[in-house]
Amino acid sequence: MDGAATAIAGDVIVHEGGRVRGGAVALMGHVRNEGGSILGVIKDVGTTHNRSTVSFGGRPRTTVGSLVSAVVWLIVLLLLGTFVLFFMRDYFKRAVEVVTNETGRSLLTGALAGVATVPAVIAICIAFAITIIGIFLIPIGVGVFLVAVSGIAILGFLAVAHVAGIAISHKSKSETPAGEELQYLFTGILAFSALWIVAAAFTWFPILGALLRMFAFSVTLVAVATGFGAVILSWWRSRSKENAVTV
Repeated sequence: MDGAATAIAGDVIVHEGGRVRGGAVALMGHVRNEGGSILGVIKDVGTTHNRSTVSFGGRPRTTVGSLVSAVVWLIVLLLLGTFVLFFMRDYFKRAVEVVTNETGRSLLTGALAGVATVPAVIAICIAFAITIIGIFLIPIGVGVFLVAVSGIAILGFLAVAHVAGIAISHKSKSETPAGEELQYLFTGILAFSALWIVAAAFTWFPILGALLRMFAFSVTLVAVATGFGAVILSWWRSRSKENAVTV
């Protein structure tokens, strides 16, 4: 069946061959999988139920595990942000400027570029498949392309986080410019990560947790798309200026 399966004061039973594309939630009852498949969350909610685990796609998920994952990603983003701010400062500042001045255009460009990645991967596979040796290099070519796309997406997301940090921070004259930029970046990263941490904290409540994760995912996706487009626009304009200077 499409969608979720929910039972109130009863059980959700999925027999052999049955398939639930959404989640399965039993209020004051139990979810019983008797040989079928449940693709979404599985949760029993009742006065006699003491388990605190939730499964998604068949794998158990706990509130503590979700919180740990969210905090780990927060730490990774803080480290990446520090690296980008000090070692890729020019690219970062150009992307921040585009996000600030052309948010809508950046989002549109990022969305179109994201859609274009699929035919781009197909084109890479076809280009390598022309020769026999190239066939064996397809995984390398696709891997390099995906790494490059991921790098652009991360750089763009950090630029959006920096702009968000500026919007919610208060400038202090006693700080150095570098200190201010780091403060803005960290504030923005914390703001986006807070959405995922709150969602992780409600993993024990499948319906609310799923809604919070959906909201966090939507906000993050918009931020990544906007940043992705900003990086592309900033790179394109810098190349145009270089070509104009050369001419």
